[in-house]
Amino acid sequence: MNNDLRKRIKDIKKETNQDARFEKYADCVKEYYNYYATVKLSMNYYTIKEMVGERSDISSEVIKHLADVTALLKTYVVSDEEVSDSDIALIKKIRGDVERRMQILTSYTDGYETYEYILNRIEAGIKKQVEEVDIDELSSKVFQYIFSNNDKVVINSKLQLVMSQLPVRMTKAKFYDVVTNTLNIYKGGDKKAAADFVDMLEKTTLIDLPPDFEQEYPMLYSVYHKLKDTDYKQVDAKAYDSLCDELSGAVSFIENESTFLVLFQEIVNDTFAILLTNGMKAINTSKNGYQSAVAIISACTDDKIIDMEDKTIMDAFISIEGVQEELLESVYVLQTMQEEFMASIGEDEACSGDAFWLVSTLDKLLSTSLFISLEEDTDLSGVADGDYIAKLREMLTGKLTELFDSNPMIVNRSIMCKLLSAMPIFLNSQQEIKSYLDYVLGNCRDMSELTACNRLLNELIEEE
Repeated sequence: MNNDLRKRIKDIKKETNQDARFEKYADCVKEYYNYYATVKLSMNYYTIKEMVGERSDISSEVIKHLADVTALLKTYVVSDEEVSDSDIALIKKIRGDVERRMQILTSYTDGYETYEYILNRIEAGIKKQVEEVDIDELSSKVFQYIFSNNDKVVINSKLQLVMSQLPVRMTKAKFYDVVTNTLNIYKGGDKKAAADFVDMLEKTTLIDLPPDFEQEYPMLYSVYHKLKDTDYKQVDAKAYDSLCDELSGAVSFIENESTFLVLFQEIVNDTFAILLTNGMKAINTSKNGYQSAVAIISACTDDKIIDMEDKTIMDAFISIEGVQEELLESVYVLQTMQEEFMASIGEDEACSGDAFWLVSTLDKLLSTSLFISLEEDTDLSGVADGDYIAKLREMLTGKLTELFDSNPMIVNRSIMCKLLSAMPIFLNSQQEIKSYLDYVLGNCRDMSELTACNRLLNELIEEE
């Protein structure tokens, strides 16, 4: 943290008037967030220009979004214009569309994982590679792996990893008991936390699909539809290899597309932050690395390929080395101060106007949660009492029942396994965990599945 910010923070803390104190704080936030966003964007924008030049599979709509962002940067960073409401609306719309696309890709990832689980477990039988598995030995090894560390966080993390690979030998009634017990954890807490948890489970199982799931990525939907419609009891070696190849290709596409969209969303967030703090440009012009960042952005907004042999551009990159890291420390300090204001806002409404909205929005835009909602969900305020939890349980189990009724057992077991690995651990003691391991492994009569579990669980253990 530089001396200027250190002095200003001391001045803010000395201020006794809440309105004046927050006004000074908000000025600091706008200034330093604008500075930080500009420097960070300059490096990311150069990277994404390279990615666009190397790839031919980026959708035309995303390329159009990138062109729109380029136009905004030309207007408000390279040039110096007053930000219009229409351009704020445009960057907000772009951000929402990138988020929608990521939601679709996440849904496909969840769907593919359900069928990858199945493919893994039928492989040994199809390829005649079934092996004898010592159940007692495997159960003991997994138990020792889970409790090789005394840290509760580590133990829970390992348990969830193990749950994602264990056979599922559980009745629907027992599974719903687990769901009920998990939801009861949220009783007395925030309604939003409980609703978000149920929403996560519904998205994980593809009960709740994002808009345009079927239309946005036709290739991904075709592969998903084929996996969903396959009768896995009738799959032979040729069909198995074909399904695996198509799945692998789809997963590779998702990885490439997600990598691009994550970087693009970071650029969109920084652009949004710059537009919201456009009045700080004149103040930041003289600061270390700012003009160099603007020079890089200016070069990137040109349609031509950036010439890294250009001494001006090279010097610009050299001059911003380390600047982002220094600014990040200042951002962290300002974020901590915001938490202090948040703690007092319930008692004092002086910070509840436009200035507070701006500070809160900037904090979200520059957070590590790139796809965080910028809107507060006021409909879900309050405490999750017993009646609210009961309604959530009834709604969720009703949807799960419909889902289970529409699928064969092999798919339902995969879905249950995926959900169990996403929920807080429902086993309360080491003895319960050991008994559960013995039970599910000992009652797995499918030798192909048991072979796969043995391999996958041992891989987990060996990676430690």
